[in-house]
Amino acid sequence: MSSRNTQDPVIVVGAGIAGLICAIELHRAGRPVVVLERAEDVGGRVRSSRIAQLTIDHGFQVLFTAYPVLGTYLDQRALALRTFTPAAQIVRDGRASLIGDAWRDPSLLIDTVLARALPLGDKLRLLALRRFVQQLTIDDCFAARFDGVSTREFLLSRGFSTAVIDGFFAPFYGGILLDRSLATSASVLLFTFKMLADGATAVPARGMGAMTAQLAAQLPTGAVRIGVAVRQLDVADGHVIGVTLDDGSRFAATQVVLATDPVAAAALAMTAGARLDVPTGAHGCTSLYYRTSRSPLPGKALWLNANPTAVISHAVTISDVAPEYAPAGTALLAATAVGDAATMDDASLDAAARREIAAMATAAGHRGSEALEQVAIWRVPYAQFAQPPRWREQRPSVACGLPGLWRASEFLHSSSLEGAARGGQAAAQALLHATA
Repeated sequence: MSSRNTQDPVIVVGAGIAGLICAIELHRAGRPVVVLERAEDVGGRVRSSRIAQLTIDHGFQVLFTAYPVLGTYLDQRALALRTFTPAAQIVRDGRASLIGDAWRDPSLLIDTVLARALPLGDKLRLLALRRFVQQLTIDDCFAARFDGVSTREFLLSRGFSTAVIDGFFAPFYGGILLDRSLATSASVLLFTFKMLADGATAVPARGMGAMTAQLAAQLPTGAVRIGVAVRQLDVADGHVIGVTLDDGSRFAATQVVLATDPVAAAALAMTAGARLDVPTGAHGCTSLYYRTSRSPLPGKALWLNANPTAVISHAVTISDVAPEYAPAGTALLAATAVGDAATMDDASLDAAARREIAAMATAAGHRGSEALEQVAIWRVPYAQFAQPPRWREQRPSVACGLPGLWRASEFLHSSSLEGAARGGQAAAQALLHATA
């Protein structure tokens, strides 16, 4: 294999959101494309499994329906989205308070006004922040003036009290950013706040994996090949011409797109002598799933553990949001740990989760006496890359510095489902432009 054949496909390595959307764009442009995925299913980090008649997402995740680019590739009606209540139950010091977006759901107004977790002044500041982000475009959210400061610094500049930053924003946005210290760039806060304000928060009835399965179904039969691991890139005359698989076989290509996580992409690029930048730092999370006969944390709102020593950052009865996740007469509870807590051993994490779930239930007036049967622990060590202030100044380009090699990654935009969609789209557009 010493020369390129123009009939060879573009190879996309990785069948996560970025890789699938890149492949969709190439297919729509009439380019033959093959997606190679190491795992036994598509989706990357956005996958679901069926365990004991329960739908278990590979880590607690949600879809923001306001995502503008990802949304263009999804048939949301076919996904049968089940939406969360736009609110959170904040539990601290043995008390629970419901804080919600009364603009989206007026029934939340009285509870929100009466909630003791936030002083009136901070509630008004939240309302002002909501109005502020709705006036911004997504590009505005990522402007240098916001990207240059941390989430904590930005909130302080908006007049929020330290007590509210630690008692509300740390557990809520710490769960989204996977960073309860709120050292993440304020741009990411504004982006996610805007998505929450502009649309619903949802999961597909058949689990988050239904979303990536729907993307894969938009490609021709046989275009996505699972259980196929790429060992190295093949190069001839200074141009990437294909890949070598783990079994030693070789697969010719006109172009190769790396759509794995940044660390794995960098390792593959090095097999061809190309050096790719990778984000410095990563945030992980661990989600524990419990089956019960009746949930101790009922409702469609997220439950936030605002205690400063919390192990479990947030929890939700996911079957209350999407009944299809569990059979009749069964409740499925998802509890998530972030930061250092996510690295605790299974037994310690399980013990802490049971203790804190019971405490949250008691604080809300639910005794939580239902037995919790653990059905899964899902660890995602690389759930997001770190996005500190000014990280966007170091974002890479789509081209990898070696002819025939491209990168499709959330690293091109933001560590989010929308960022992955934009990264995949950008890679396809750049490749098509360069090879027109």
